[in-house]
Amino acid sequence: MSHAPPRHPQHLPTGTSGLPVDLAVRATSLPGLETTLRTVRAALDHRRAIAGPPPSPDGWIRADQLLDPATLDEALAVVRDHNQATAEVAVSYFTAWYAATIVGPAIAMFVLTRRVPDLDPAGISVHCHEGGWFDSTAFHRPRLALLRSDPALADHLDLLDAKVSVELGGTDPIEVTRVAADVDALRAQLVGQIIGHLEPVINSLRSRARLGHAALWGAVASQCGRAFLLTERVSGDPHIGRLEADAFFADAAPTLRARPTWQQFVHHGRTYTGMRRGSCCLAHRLTEEFCTACPFVATDEREHRLREWIDAQGPGGLAV
Repeated sequence: MSHAPPRHPQHLPTGTSGLPVDLAVRATSLPGLETTLRTVRAALDHRRAIAGPPPSPDGWIRADQLLDPATLDEALAVVRDHNQATAEVAVSYFTAWYAATIVGPAIAMFVLTRRVPDLDPAGISVHCHEGGWFDSTAFHRPRLALLRSDPALADHLDLLDAKVSVELGGTDPIEVTRVAADVDALRAQLVGQIIGHLEPVINSLRSRARLGHAALWGAVASQCGRAFLLTERVSGDPHIGRLEADAFFADAAPTLRARPTWQQFVHHGRTYTGMRRGSCCLAHRLTEEFCTACPFVATDEREHRLREWIDAQGPGGLAV
């Protein structure tokens, strides 16, 4: 990764949120969902997201099926048995893994393309990997909320005030679910989609373990924070992910509680942002070691671990 000084966001014109009015890393044209997902692929880490229904039934489950008590219990049993975990650890792991599969693509799309996918559970499938963690997300239909300035709307100015879903055809189509006037309005869509999708799941998990809302929403918040920081893999800017996360968490409060905080430091002459979770994921009960981002890890120890992790990744390594 280049070590050239980035164009710092504080020098850009800002909107009402105090963030630069255009932080998106755009291609000249982003026709539809498939292209949008290709644009953000590098920010999804070891997970993937696809446009369209699952390519095969093997390992895939529609998100709304997890709202069925028996299906959710079966999914938790896989996590519990594979990891020899207690109910609390299994629920904590499941919450983080599932949340990452939902919020990762949504946050990456918002930051990097200024688009927000429809997160209706009936229109999403997730792929369950061995051990109970989720590694893929399938968006059945190309339903997206767009900015008024989105390239896809350039020839469809009559749709700018549309209140209902409108389909833009082509080989990579879009179903426009909403047109947002500005980035703040689009961010509100992102917050609403994420909380709307995850809240019923969190409520169901709450009754299955002795974990409070702060622990469960804290697991979600940590995955959101990580997703924002991972956008640097595409944007190349070490500040945007953190700034966007702060604006997101401000809008998502008080439902999305126990948000992570940042640990910034300079390594090899450039700025890195690490994360301190707002709640413990309980992994130490299995590994006998606290995670780097755990709130129980001292600041100096966390920075030491993060420096080692950056170097271990090689060029382009991040503190996440």
